[in-house]
Amino acid sequence: GYIGNKQKKYVEAAKGTNLFFAIYSDENGNRTYETVPLNFVIERLKQGLKEVPEKNEKGHSLLFYLSPNDLVYVPTEEEKINRINIDFNNLTKEQVQRIYKMEKASDKECYFIRNDIASLIKQYDAKTKYGEFESQNKLQTTMCKECIKIAETCKKLKVDRLGNITEINGKN
Repeated sequence: GYIGNKQKKYVEAAKGTNLFFAIYSDENGNRTYETVPLNFVIERLKQGLKEVPEKNEKGHSLLFYLSPNDLVYVPTEEEKINRINIDFNNLTKEQVQRIYKMEKASDKECYFIRNDIASLIKQYDAKTKYGEFESQNKLQTTMCKECIKIAETCKKLKVDRLGNITEINGKN
């Protein structure tokens, strides 16, 4: 509304809905993870601050944060070691399969699904312990033979309205 006490009126997402997953890095490059609740983000935005703090409680610097439907790229070991620049406008088939979409986050865990999967063929069934993916119907590790934990090595991607892909280096 436009009248009344607007300071006390805000919507909080359903319990368990975490829309911001922050990835921090220490001075050695080790990553730490934190889920930022929506009401905390709203309060920061009202104060004119960025959505996610630049440093966490341990003093680690923010690399980037993810929200549902954000795309990330998981580099190969060779791309990481040799710091190979990836041409996102001319990706190979293998590179395209290393792009994942963030689905949800809880506490210090983040769940993804490969970008080319529209919907699951077989949902996970707790009784039979059978499904297309893990129990969350989402992934924490890559689908390739190396089985890399996505949050540990991913790089956030930005896609504009024309479909141009660029890597977000460091802070959002």
